Amino acid sequence: MKAAINLGLRGKGFTEPNPLVGALVVDRGKIISTGFHRSFGTPHAEAMALKSVSRKHTTLYVPLEPCCHFGINPPCTDLIIQKKVSRVVIALQDPNPRVNGKGIEMMKKNDIRIETGCLEKYYARVNRHYLKFMNRKRPYVTLKAGVSLDGKLTDKHHRSKWITDLEMRKFSQSLRSEFSAILVGGRTVLVDDPRLTIRERGWGDKRLYRVVLDTYNQLDLNQKIFRQQQRFPLILFSSQTAANRTPKVDNHHFIKSDGEVLDLNRVLKILARYRIASVLVEGGGQVINSFLNKKLADELILFTASKVIGGSDSVELFASGVSLSGPIRLIHHRIMNLGSGYVVRGSINPLFSGG
Repeated sequence: MKAAINLGLRGKGFTEPNPLVGALVVDRGKIISTGFHRSFGTPHAEAMALKSVSRKHTTLYVPLEPCCHFGINPPCTDLIIQKKVSRVVIALQDPNPRVNGKGIEMMKKNDIRIETGCLEKYYARVNRHYLKFMNRKRPYVTLKAGVSLDGKLTDKHHRSKWITDLEMRKFSQSLRSEFSAILVGGRTVLVDDPRLTIRERGWGDKRLYRVVLDTYNQLDLNQKIFRQQQRFPLILFSSQTAANRTPKVDNHHFIKSDGEVLDLNRVLKILARYRIASVLVEGGGQVINSFLNKKLADELILFTASKVIGGSDSVELFASGVSLSGPIRLIHHRIMNLGSGYVVRGSINPLFSGG
């Protein structure tokens, strides 16, 4: 099962809003065929693994319950029954309401032995984007920030370039490809004029939504964010009370706000309509602080540079803070050492951490 789960990781960044799934066909203790879901719209892992199998009475290891409905692809359960698989081992029941136990029941009715729960928690961590999207109808939210050793996002002049060094920035940019969308505040775009694209050739023509929270609708149409919209579609959110209510892109939404802070719950609901299953929030400080304050973040990634910035006027990661009796705790956190600092990554929301 672990091999099947890890095989599914080869589709990371390409399958959403579908899940990451790999599959192994085993006969007499030997793997005779494998497959994984490569990208959204392509054949499912079970179909890839079973298409060339002619032997009967095999065992199929697949971490997510096989689908039993017609979508872009035909039902995997039909193929499993047709190929006369005798046993299917599953990690998790699929929370998709079109499946959600129906696939298991269909296979049982055709005398296929079903075993569930194998490496369930491990697979839940791997497939956390999909599980959050299906269970809550909201994207999985990861906050990413470059900070100094003392937790500063900027210096005392509010300049953030460059707290992290080139090595960290390259690694940081590569993370964008894991997600369906990247989100920043309007101030970040106005000050830094970023492209917010994927520049690594290994990701081919992967599509990535760019989301900007431009409360007062101040962005300039000449900024880089308005380029390359075919591959990197732009979604803007502004306040209903903004003086300028002229849309700047087709996907421009005017929503409620509390001062400078837009209604983030509404933002996430709208993003789910675009079938965006995961969002990487890159800043700025007020945006990150708002997501933490509203308890809307599921994961945190900190690129911590080996520098001390200091200054009471420097922007901090979580300026509003919490008391020691209720701090934000990271679950399943990992630490990676780099030459110019280290990266800390961990889950905030235990419901979607697999633990």
